[in-house]
Amino acid sequence: MSVAIGIDLGTSNSSVAVYRKGKVETIPIDGRKTMPSVISCKSDGQLLVGNSAKARLYIDPNNSIASSKRFIGSKDKVYNVQNTNVTPVDVARNILEKIRVEASKYIGEEVKDAVITIPAYFTDEQREATRKAGQLAGLNVLRLLSEPTAAAIAYGLDKERNQTIMVYDLGGGTFDVSILRVENNHFRVVAVDGDSMLGGDDFDDAIAEYLMSKMKVSGKVRKSSVGSTSVQQLKEAVEELKKELSESDYADIIIPDIFGSHLDEEIDIQTFNSLTEPLLKRTIDKMQEVLKEAGLTKNDISRVILVGGSTRMRAVQEMVAKQIKQPFIADNIDEIVAQGAAIMAANLSAPDLDSTPVPIEVEEVTSHSIGIGMVDMQTDVFRVYHLIKKNTKLPCTGGEIGYTIHPFQREIRFQVFRTESTVPSDESKIGELRLKVKRPQASPSCAVALFELDQSGILTFSSAEVKRESQIVRSFEDEGEMNIPLIESMIRSGELKTEKVVIDTNK
Repeated sequence: MSVAIGIDLGTSNSSVAVYRKGKVETIPIDGRKTMPSVISCKSDGQLLVGNSAKARLYIDPNNSIASSKRFIGSKDKVYNVQNTNVTPVDVARNILEKIRVEASKYIGEEVKDAVITIPAYFTDEQREATRKAGQLAGLNVLRLLSEPTAAAIAYGLDKERNQTIMVYDLGGGTFDVSILRVENNHFRVVAVDGDSMLGGDDFDDAIAEYLMSKMKVSGKVRKSSVGSTSVQQLKEAVEELKKELSESDYADIIIPDIFGSHLDEEIDIQTFNSLTEPLLKRTIDKMQEVLKEAGLTKNDISRVILVGGSTRMRAVQEMVAKQIKQPFIADNIDEIVAQGAAIMAANLSAPDLDSTPVPIEVEEVTSHSIGIGMVDMQTDVFRVYHLIKKNTKLPCTGGEIGYTIHPFQREIRFQVFRTESTVPSDESKIGELRLKVKRPQASPSCAVALFELDQSGILTFSSAEVKRESQIVRSFEDEGEMNIPLIESMIRSGELKTEKVVIDTNK
């Protein structure tokens, strides 16, 4: 049986683990339990990844990239490093490749199979981009597993009593909150929410902005080559300040030479909390929302697990205790997600149930609602019809019947939206599929639209023209519901010829 690894591909740091000989081991990279998710390119073309890259981040920020996970899946984000365009997928590929090589050395054989963790609130584009990065790094991605679920697996494995767990995951660049029911190593996600643009980086930025405003640093200076180096230097110092304030009420930040001046400032915990309170409030709102979506109150929560390095902040722990209950924070908080992924990887790579090292079941849910835009024939208003609703168990399918609205219409255009609203917008549109009408006619032609979300939350959209007298249309018009098993059967048999697209913003 080949060895499979679990990878926590983090915004600030990444880690990797393996389950073997009845236990989980965190695999060291360059002698450390975690590796900075940073790459840097030297003038001679040498690419650095991890600790060496982070060291260069402060002396050559323009040719170094950090926190790129926040932008993975975005077709607009492109970095320029040593006059070469680099995408967030490229960065993730380099990080994952380094992890694969180091894991292979540690285990003593070439590693190919992996479970990679992602924020629960990642969109299907972000999921597909992560999978693509893994494949480019030479990995066979067995599954994309949400970070809160991975943490719950690592924490809750073999715990005897049934539990309802809330996982509060505040990492370097993303925030997730999930509620799971755990029963005899069966992990069922009930509801998820989050913010893919909220993390420890934002807390650092809030303090850095405060200090730069006190130093009267102009925007022009910040953008200069010297200024950008000073900004990185300041952020590094703020990271240390944040750690000190997790244990003390006061901390000094002293930098002798920065922005052409010097910095000597004392920050107390009250100032820190005041500056970061709006960010913390955003996580509170998400906690309340996920409880509402799960149909639960805080009294229904057995335990709150804190995940992500940013949960070391005292303000976070105190807030969670006040809002829900006293949280649990693992000693190995930086490793727990990778360890849960490693347990999942061991299950998926086992050839049969008897050889499964740790028999577990995992049920995850969709993080967003997905639908298609169509004209409401009664109101003549273009609106979103949700085919798959948020927090639906994965894998799942959803379907709809569409009709042409003009005589002799030659094409049916299905626009795909990711939104909780019925009102479409350019921001919520994530793709489209155009279906040619084989025989345009005066009367309406029909087409079936089918969404399929796999276990990793990646969306495949299929569409096929169907006859008005077909069993699919009759069933839909008589009962008002899609007969999805019938559609899938007709696709498999070749009776329905579909056009298909995987929604991916990296194309």
